Amino acid sequence: MHLDDDGRPTAAVRGTPSRGETGSRLDTFLLVATVGLLIARLPAIPVRFFDPDELEHSHAAWSLFKGLLPYRDFFEHHTPWYYFALSPFFHCFAVDQSFESARRFLIFGRVLSFVLSALCAALVFRLGRLVANRRVGLLAAFFFVGQPVIIQKTLEIRPDVPALLFFIGALWFLLRALLEGEESATPSLGWFLGGGLCLGAAIMCTQKVLFVLPGAFLGLGLWALAGRRRLLTARVRALLAVFAGVAIPAVVTWIGFAANGVGNQFIYNNFLLNARWRLRSDRHLLVTLATSWPMLLFSIVGASRARRHGDLLLLCILGGLIAGVPIVPALYRQYYLMPLTIACLLAGQGLSFLAGLVQDRGRAARLLVWAILLLSVWPVVDLARSVFTRRDDRQAARLRYVFEHTGPTDPVLDGWLGTDVFRPHPLYYFFMHGELLAMLSESDKDAYLGALESGKVKPALIALDVELIALGPRFLRFVRSNYATHDGLFYFPVQTHPANP
Repeated sequence: MHLDDDGRPTAAVRGTPSRGETGSRLDTFLLVATVGLLIARLPAIPVRFFDPDELEHSHAAWSLFKGLLPYRDFFEHHTPWYYFALSPFFHCFAVDQSFESARRFLIFGRVLSFVLSALCAALVFRLGRLVANRRVGLLAAFFFVGQPVIIQKTLEIRPDVPALLFFIGALWFLLRALLEGEESATPSLGWFLGGGLCLGAAIMCTQKVLFVLPGAFLGLGLWALAGRRRLLTARVRALLAVFAGVAIPAVVTWIGFAANGVGNQFIYNNFLLNARWRLRSDRHLLVTLATSWPMLLFSIVGASRARRHGDLLLLCILGGLIAGVPIVPALYRQYYLMPLTIACLLAGQGLSFLAGLVQDRGRAARLLVWAILLLSVWPVVDLARSVFTRRDDRQAARLRYVFEHTGPTDPVLDGWLGTDVFRPHPLYYFFMHGELLAMLSESDKDAYLGALESGKVKPALIALDVELIALGPRFLRFVRSNYATHDGLFYFPVQTHPANP
């Protein structure tokens, strides 16, 4: 308690809250703002249009549930842990029986992503508290839930969401290990192994996490070298523990697929094929910068305050992910989830430092409140747009039409609209977008078209979108010779066309 010259409490005399009370109220305000932004996502879940990626990942998980194996029975170029995690939930949803059942599962998948993203925010808070203090943790979590790119991508059914949770978990393990290593000559290998296992698990959700490894091992390598002769051996063991942790999930997963005869295909589809992806897309970088620049400015301030090995590790990982930007061919918004997370941690430190420059604690708290309110405007606007403008009634109508005009065993051929979701796919490539088409060899295309022309496969419906049209005249001749349409999109075999008796 602070006393004035007469021995009376200053807060009682002046009628102002004490420093502790001010800090507590500010922390409560930060927590409420963060939770509020999280809850504000919920109205968008059932109404926002489904990204084609969501339908692709849902269909892949359902195919696994139906007994098919990725890379052998159908094409995928994403590592498989998300599909194995999602597939058991199909026991609770008869997704192939009706559009409503399918829609309920898709909404459930988004709710699951929402829960995972809330766990990510909680871990970001723990990270901020670990590297600095509770205030920095709350600011970092607030920044995290308020980035439009993070809001958009973590609301979707995609493997990047559990990968992000594993990634943040890896950061927590490694930073905890480095902090302990500063106090002990023999760092605990368990923390390092845990960090490696989390990174390995994240890679088995999406191979984008591979771009974390160069920066992570650079930062850990600098930490090991800083120990010089006295600590070098113990720290090298710690690095080996991280490496072993990264390798274990990948090796175990590969063994499982190799036992089913597709070990080589697992490696080719997930790593070799993606490494030579031909079509490039980097337009999402500007969108990310445009929506996150206020937070990024604070993160620069936070980065300038880096002092410890944990801070250096974060900066090395962030640098490695940024270095991957010109390397990754198809650089969509979900790639930025990981660098944005680190930037949020740095931004929390930066904003806390700037507020600390104000000598009057009450004034500093008021400035932080105003900053939080201003920073909340963009995510609130973005969420409102998700509810009111990012709808696609045509998409729902198309999906409903397919369920009404095909049965659970009727194969449906689709390019990239996703209308074949929860319907058997007649060909190995159950989706065919322009990026994949550019990767196929002439023999791959010939096998695709030959199976249709020979009658080896007989789709009950073909959704002739622009992606399938890109297959060329040979495919179009086959469709128009054997199928009929009344709307220019959905084609049925001539003898079973709904317009025929």
